[in-house]
Amino acid sequence: MKRIVIQVFVILFCFWFFQRGVKPKVETPDEFQLNAFAHLPVKYEGRKKPFDTLARNLLTVLSGKQTAKNSDGEKVEAVEWLLDNIAGTTNAADYQVIRIENIDLLTSLGLEERKRFRYSYRELAPALVTLDQAARSAFAKEDRDRDLYDRQVMKLANKLYAFQNVLSAFEDPSGIAQDQLFATAQRYMQLENYSIPLVIPPTSGNERWRPLMSVLLASHPAMQGIAGHDVSVDPAAIHFGVMLAAYREGNISVFNQQLFEYGSVVQTENPVAFEKVSFEVFYNRLGAFMKSAQLYLLLFVLSMFGWLFRKDGLISASRTIMIIAFIPHTWAIIARVFLSGYPPVTNLYSSAIFIGWAAVGAGIVLELGFRKKTAGIGNLVGGIAGFSTLLVAHFLAGDGDTMQQMRAVLDTRFWLATHVITITLGYMATFVAGAIGVFYILGGLFTRRLDEETEEGMYRMMYGTTCFALLLSFVGTVLGGLWADDSWGRFWGWDPKENGALLIVIWNAIMLHAKYGQMVKHRGFAVMAVFGNVVTAWSWFGVNQLSVGLHSYGFTDSASFWLIMFCLSQATLCAAGLTPSKRWKSGATQDFL
Repeated sequence: MKRIVIQVFVILFCFWFFQRGVKPKVETPDEFQLNAFAHLPVKYEGRKKPFDTLARNLLTVLSGKQTAKNSDGEKVEAVEWLLDNIAGTTNAADYQVIRIENIDLLTSLGLEERKRFRYSYRELAPALVTLDQAARSAFAKEDRDRDLYDRQVMKLANKLYAFQNVLSAFEDPSGIAQDQLFATAQRYMQLENYSIPLVIPPTSGNERWRPLMSVLLASHPAMQGIAGHDVSVDPAAIHFGVMLAAYREGNISVFNQQLFEYGSVVQTENPVAFEKVSFEVFYNRLGAFMKSAQLYLLLFVLSMFGWLFRKDGLISASRTIMIIAFIPHTWAIIARVFLSGYPPVTNLYSSAIFIGWAAVGAGIVLELGFRKKTAGIGNLVGGIAGFSTLLVAHFLAGDGDTMQQMRAVLDTRFWLATHVITITLGYMATFVAGAIGVFYILGGLFTRRLDEETEEGMYRMMYGTTCFALLLSFVGTVLGGLWADDSWGRFWGWDPKENGALLIVIWNAIMLHAKYGQMVKHRGFAVMAVFGNVVTAWSWFGVNQLSVGLHSYGFTDSASFWLIMFCLSQATLCAAGLTPSKRWKSGATQDFL
């Protein structure tokens, strides 16, 4: 009965945890209907999305968070922050959302260091000319000649360029001088495809998504009679423009009325524009990945204590948490597939969440398959793998939309569903074997928990996952060669990414040969499995940092430091695993040879 009560409590806690923040604030008729505005469609960077997604992505790029605080210190949702900025309210420039961490850069911009390192656009405005000059100088240099200051300047400049680019699509055309109208209209017509948000959906008279400014300028009286310009008044654009003006003036009734009228016009003219929009808003608000990450961390802590002190109740509760956290993690991946129309792995962000998902699934299988000998090890693997990979994904999300338009060279659903999925599962299996190896070494060195039965069970886990890792990585590498032959006309070209995939295959093969040739025993196999983490991390992220080859599109500037730290930590663990058995607290563990 006690165990049943604990399980019911765990289930209720997880249910409460995941439902937090999903329901929007209840808005009365005398309040701005921000929830309805969040559901409006917009096309940006080649993908249709709700304004809720645009706001969250842009705010994440600027500040690393999806919420902001206004001048009164009150928490504001991303969509309200965006609406303040695109409407041009008086307090829009006072949001402290621009994160600047480099002290030298702060000094050059005339800013003082502060807690959380976030600054407002108004504070930055006097130094924008200085920043632009420094950015132009940094961009003109070769990559090898750029120092840390140059990279930080470029990073900040790119953030501000993206921010200003979004705002420029919503400028009030009434403030443009008469002699500049035509040039401005021409510029917006050239930028319609990808560079700025397009908020006017296709209608019966126009088959393209268009930016608000372009439509309003085209219907401006001063543009009458100019060849090539549609001077008809688009009702959707008029409603949207009046809606922004009403919000800027604080007129709630006009804003809500124009919001309703705009939605009605779009729904009548192009109902397809609203497809998947409400679902994506729900997906954003659920925040399944970060909530799962937090539960995985709780799972790891509970399972660690349960395994060390042989507490079956904690192990059982941890197992329940892992299974419950795995369900929304799975749902969120399926939701991304539905929203994007692509298989689950299309970029580094999606590879992180997929590797974490597969690793947690492997942890569930290990936990249920080895319950008698090594109860709790599957929980430990699932907890640390799920939390760490989703944490990596969280930082990768700072680059912008995680479901952006696919590059032409990658835009093939067949190879994404075969090669990419298979090779990513190969990464997962190698990481899982390495994670078990880490717990083997730490448990043997610092605890008495690694008895003979536990050691044998952990070794069997490592061996089984390594076999799967070799199979999946080999098949995935061959499929990658076939894709390369199909796309580039050659099966193998010794590209850094290809070499990284080959290294995983070779290392897993070496591990199995060392095992079958009796060159290593249990402890030696664990040390080799931990080094497999280094090999896999290099293939996953390391080769992208070289910025060369046909796979250089995965470059992530912020990954280099943490990649080095991770590799050093794994090398340290390998060295610890080679210490003599007499120094191991668990006692009579098997020798390395």
